[in-house]
Parts: sequence; C-alpha cells; structure tokens
Amino acid sequence: MQLRIVVSQFWRDLKAHRLRTGLTLFGLGWGTFCVIVLLSFGEGLNREVVRKSSAMGDQIILIWGSRTGKAYEGLPQGRYIRLEDRDVDALLAEVPAVLNASPEYQTQSAMKGPAGESTPSISGVRPSFGKMRKLDVLPGGRFINEPDEKDRRRVAVLGAQVKQDLFGEGDAIGKTVEMSGVPFLVVGSLPKKDQDSNYNGPDDTKVFIPAATAHASLGIERPGNFVVELQKGSKGKVVMKDINQVFGRLHHYDPTDEEALMTWDVGEMIGMLTTVFLGFKVFLALIGALTLAVAGIGVANIMSMVVEDRTSHIGIAMALGARNRWVLGQILLETLLVTTVGGGAGVLRAVVVVGVAGHAPMGEMGAPVFSWQIAALTAGLLGIIGIASGMGPARRAARLNPAEALRS
Repeated sequence: MQLRIVVSQFWRDLKAHRLRTGLTLFGLGWGTFCVIVLLSFGEGLNREVVRKSSAMGDQIILIWGSRTGKAYEGLPQGRYIRLEDRDVDALLAEVPAVLNASPEYQTQSAMKGPAGESTPSISGVRPSFGKMRKLDVLPGGRFINEPDEKDRRRVAVLGAQVKQDLFGEGDAIGKTVEMSGVPFLVVGSLPKKDQDSNYNGPDDTKVFIPAATAHASLGIERPGNFVVELQKGSKGKVVMKDINQVFGRLHHYDPTDEEALMTWDVGEMIGMLTTVFLGFKVFLALIGALTLAVAGIGVANIMSMVVEDRTSHIGIAMALGARNRWVLGQILLETLLVTTVGGGAGVLRAVVVVGVAGHAPMGEMGAPVFSWQIAALTAGLLGIIGIASGMGPARRAARLNPAEALRS
C-alpha cells in the first residue's frame, strides 16, 4: 500500500514537469543503451580475435633452435643448436608439465593432383600434432595415426586450399597425389580455417604427413621446430626453464642461456590479448558510465524540483511524526523508480539492436555478444547513478525543519 501511494504521488510530480522528465528519461535510456551496445560489441570483438588467435592451439609453445648467447664447457658463443627427434622423447620423459610434444619436419614440395598442381609447405609430424594444433579433419577422413608413424606410411592430410588446388570440388579421400614424384595416399582433408596467427604459412596451405615418413621418404634430416603442449595451469616461462635444463644437457649449452632457443608461447599470447581487451572493455564501460553520469545530473535536477514542490507536504509528514530516514528513503525510492524506467527502456532497445546485429555478417568485428556480466554491470551502474543522483535532494528533504517547511 505504501509503495502504491509513493508511486502515484511520484507520478503526479513527474507529470508536472513533463519536458524535463522526458529529457531525463531519454538521457538515462541512451546512456544505458550505449553501455550495453559498446560492451556487447567489445565482447564480440574480443571473442573473435581470441578465437582466431587460438586456432593454432591453446596451451602450446613452439620451439626453434637458435644460436647460443654464452660460451659453455669450452664451446664458443654463437653456436647453432640443431633440434633432433630424440629431444621430444626426452621432454615427454623428463618434464612433467609437458602433456604432448611433436617434432615438425618442414619442406616445400611440388604436388600433382587430378585437378591441378600446387607447391605447399610439407609438415612431417607425429599423431599428437593434430590435437595440439586443432587440426579437425572433415568427416570421412582422419589425421595421421600411430600405425602411420610406426610403419612410415606414405599418407597425407591436405589443408583446405591445397585440396582445392589439387582436387577442385571433388573428393580427395582415398585418392593418390604425387609429392616430388613419390605417391602419397590422401587420408584426410581439413576444413577452411580462420587463422590470424601462423608460422610458415596458414594451415590451409599445408600438407601433413608422418614425421618418420618425412625423414625416410623425403630425406628431411632434422625437425625445423617442436610443438609442445603444456598441462593446464602450467606457466610457459616456468616450463621453459625445465626444458632448457633438458636441452642444455643434450646439446651442451648453458641452461640459463635464453638465446639458445627461440620460442613462441601461444598461451601467453592469448592471455595477453585477453588482458588487452579487458582494458578495452573497461574503457568502453567508462565512456558509457560518463554518458549515464550526465543523465544522472538530470535525475538530480528532477528530484530537486520534486522536493521543492513537496516541501509543505514533507513538513506536514514530519510534524505528524515521520522520521528523517522515512523521508530519505521515499526520495531515494522515487529516484530509483526514475532510473529503472529510463534504464529499462534503454536495455530493451539495446537487446533488440544486439540481437539483430548478432545475426548479421560482421566480418572481422565479430558478432556482438550480450552476456550476464554485461547485464550485471549495467544494473550496477544504474543503481550507483540513481543513488548518487538522489542522495543530495533526499538528504536535503530529510533535514527540513517542519516549521519552516510548513511556512513555505
């Protein structure tokens, strides 16, 4: 009953100032709309960038041999470290934080297929490579398996662009292609892959064969790099210290020499992107909050007029025994009602816009995403703006002297 009386009385006060009330509600709605839309588009862009960047894998480190930066055990500085296949087995056996690892033998070779020719990058890898690098084969095919590696089978998995060049729209599974004159059976092909980060070209332009086959049939002597997958929760910098201990012993270089190996921590890169976009979203939230703060000035103005128009009524209520906190609570409640109405209208418009944009082709921007975190942040901002805007007029009303209020 009390709430209904407060709402009806408040409605009468607002109708007395239609123009200012309308402008204030519009400002609140526009500010709320801006907060939600900006954060939704920021979240969509964040997810798109992280998705494309993590297309290479999540918890992986790429390792290349480099030149030593320190002299060690009588060996000179500047000596080149050449990776070997046995190093992978040593990592799996001696570094607990390493979940999977694979060498990658690399070359480039001319290939012939029924529909044309291509000169793709060839990667000789172990079966675990596919899972680590998120190489999902199209239905009907498969990635390299353990028997392929053990028996040095001449099998190949084609990237999307290579498959298109060699077979066009035809099926490639079970067909034979020539690689430097050597026949290879196609056992799988990859779907087209959105990929922002890559090394030695995107996966669409590569062909994957067993590592043992690359060494035996194509004569590639040493792997060009390693792909190492870490256990969840492992830190790349910490694990690299253990890896350098193992490699330092095998290749005779100082384990503290940070120049002996060149690395790319993909997990660290994704974490850095997430941090950057967190700052970006905070910046967008601040822009929206400033817009809401301007609308809050209008709310404070409206409530000041309400208190001024209702001074005599407040005086009567206080003379009849109404406590200061009752007056304070009533004005704050009315302030929150204004904020809720204006903010609610903005939320509805923003949800419609984000929903429509989410089904539209956004390209590199990524589809906007409305999440519960955004909803909670918006509600929190609205609450803070409402209380801050109404606190001044509410405290002024609560401190009125009943006798002076009645005289006014």
